Amino acid sequence: MRKPAITTLIISAILLLFSCTPQPAPPQTFTFAFMTDIHVQPERSGDVGFRQAIAKVSELQPDFVITGGDLIYDALDETEERSKMLYDLYKNVINDLKMPVYNTLGNHEIFGLYEKSGIDPSHQEYGKEMYKNRLGEGRTYYSFDYHGWHFVIIDAIGFTDNRRYYGHVDSAQLAWLEEDLKSIGSETPVVASLHIPLTTVYVQMLDGATAAIDSVGVVGNSREVLDVFDDYNLQLVLQGHLHCVEEIIYRDTHFITGGAVSGNWWRGPRDGFEEGFVLVTVDKADTTFNWEYIDYGWEPMVEEE
Repeated sequence: MRKPAITTLIISAILLLFSCTPQPAPPQTFTFAFMTDIHVQPERSGDVGFRQAIAKVSELQPDFVITGGDLIYDALDETEERSKMLYDLYKNVINDLKMPVYNTLGNHEIFGLYEKSGIDPSHQEYGKEMYKNRLGEGRTYYSFDYHGWHFVIIDAIGFTDNRRYYGHVDSAQLAWLEEDLKSIGSETPVVASLHIPLTTVYVQMLDGATAAIDSVGVVGNSREVLDVFDDYNLQLVLQGHLHCVEEIIYRDTHFITGGAVSGNWWRGPRDGFEEGFVLVTVDKADTTFNWEYIDYGWEPMVEEE
């Protein structure tokens, strides 16, 4: 009759042993990649280059990936068949990643905007609709949270009456953004991603301090956008479009233009900036971060054009 008691003592001892064994502490950091200006295409071995970049991201094992727009090259002035092929190619490659991917809309995802495409604006996938149907899950802007940080994906692409794009965040999205931020505290760290930059010094560095830049290169109503964040803890703005790497720090907000996975549209580096992507490491304890630009080793294999 004592055997059950002995068994109970043994089980209790085992449980006590496990309860006294130090458990590994939860990680104090998380990482994410920002991959912008991919411009995937079968020409110039762009599909091969994209797969190489994806392999490097997989090796680094970030918690998730944010893309920065200009994912394909190109839907602006191409046929429906070509545009759909590029969207399918992008999805086929990006699906190799085993972590969540949060896409940002770029100008080159806009279907049929240029008249050269032959696409009528009445087409059911004209403009942003193809992106929404194929990558955006019916939307072009949204937010998500991760380990106490709030991430906002912004649609910074506007259209003109003569079927051209420009950098703009419309009033409906600004109203949505105001409501979205009300769901978080004023101290919650915020990261925003958009394709066309809110600010840059790239043109001035190339052409001189007084060089001008129009709203094809930057968001024309950037002040309105930033005003929405005035009462919030905007830590980081991730930008693309310019295929350069830069960091501007203003009032504790870091504006990082994240280079280009495609470099000079798969022809090699652009203005000395190698093909690559940004890796951000966030310290959950003190809500700080650091970042680095990852050159994933691409060497161009340019075909004769």
